[in-house]
Amino acid sequence: MSWGTSISVASESFQATYLGLKIHEMGGGAGDVAVAVSLALSYLLPHLNGVGGDFLALYEKGGSVKAVLGLGWAPGGISGRPPESGLRSAVVPGFGRGLWELHRALGSMEWSKLVGYVVDFLERRAVVHPSLAEALSRSRLEGPGAALYASIPREPGAPYRVEPLLALYRIYGEHGPDGLYEALADSLSGGYFSRDDILQYRAEVRDPVSMEYRGWTLYEAPPPSLGFSVLLTLKLAGEGLPREPFSYGRIRAVVRAARKAHWARDRYLGDGPVPVEDLLLGRVELGESESPMPTGDTTYFAVADREVVISAIQSIYYSFGSRYVEGRWGVVLNNRAFDFTQGPNAPAPRKRPAHTLSAVIAVRGDLTAALGSSAGHYRPVIYAQMVQNLVDYSMDIRRVVWAPRFIWVGGWKAEAERGYEAGPDVDLVEYPSRLGVAALAYRRGCSLAAVADIRGDGAAASV
Repeated sequence: MSWGTSISVASESFQATYLGLKIHEMGGGAGDVAVAVSLALSYLLPHLNGVGGDFLALYEKGGSVKAVLGLGWAPGGISGRPPESGLRSAVVPGFGRGLWELHRALGSMEWSKLVGYVVDFLERRAVVHPSLAEALSRSRLEGPGAALYASIPREPGAPYRVEPLLALYRIYGEHGPDGLYEALADSLSGGYFSRDDILQYRAEVRDPVSMEYRGWTLYEAPPPSLGFSVLLTLKLAGEGLPREPFSYGRIRAVVRAARKAHWARDRYLGDGPVPVEDLLLGRVELGESESPMPTGDTTYFAVADREVVISAIQSIYYSFGSRYVEGRWGVVLNNRAFDFTQGPNAPAPRKRPAHTLSAVIAVRGDLTAALGSSAGHYRPVIYAQMVQNLVDYSMDIRRVVWAPRFIWVGGWKAEAERGYEAGPDVDLVEYPSRLGVAALAYRRGCSLAAVADIRGDGAAASV
């Protein structure tokens, strides 16, 4: 944990956090710091995220909150139920356009200078993170660029370079998202992806969804993000939440709420209208889901300065996404198309799948907090606990992130870290586990703070 008065950063990479502080030293604001952290994460943790994936952020500035949705759409070649891996499990990446929109809204540094500094740093100083070494040891990549990752050392702390990917980042810096997507179109178009599928994609900046909760205003990402189901889980669980934060009763209350929130997500969520207001106001009779879809990897980070608070998350979905590496630049593609299902979430060209990426901003008076975690379809349960830790249990911000947590795994069963009360249908696991890797950044008046999760490879830093 760290405290400061100028900038606070927390991410899942010690090098990404350090790089964010260096950008601040160069005169960058929170928006520039976020771009640097995001790009660094995309290179340092390629099993979790990258330019072949998606980007989502909420930001608060001057009392207003906006959502940046860099969530890619399906190409014209999509048909039927997409596979779990391989080229046809991918959608057009939204990352490059999404990050550009965040910089347009909040950046003060020249784009080329900012990205160039990040690439220079990565070229000279990138080292293998422990989670990457572990992921490489158990992953089987395919596609014409797979050999680029076979050459990365499996030893934490070892230096490495993926030269084609660094060259693509330089194109992104010099020519912006148009240059990035032109390069991706040159490499990927023909067959599943058409050139227009890639070049015509655009990210969105929209209003978030929100809810009043115990004197706080909670903001989440709008559809096609599952953000509303985070708020719905909190609302429903709050009706029977016990006083003891690590009780069996809390697990049951959140699981009971999550079963209904996941039912609503599965029934209504897609790339189209969703009755969010009716769901949050209790106007819809809710069924119950029997299980979330277990999913893989994401990385979350948070940034705060005196004017802006940013809650951001990015992903290629499963570990190494589609496991397909394109050959010219070494981009690992996402497998987001695998999340298409049926009904409002049925696959179609230029349509975005129901999305697991979401992020929270919580506001009360002069206090603004950004929080989130890797979680996939477990996100509503993990985010609900973090908000409850902050709001209902008044934990200090370290404990908001570090406290034992649990996930709902199906039926009435939960998996909880030690520190929770045991009970029927609860399997206890060691603490700390890998039940999500979280972070938090916080502004209260002139004070700033950040917390990185002890469950990951990250760091928090402030000045």
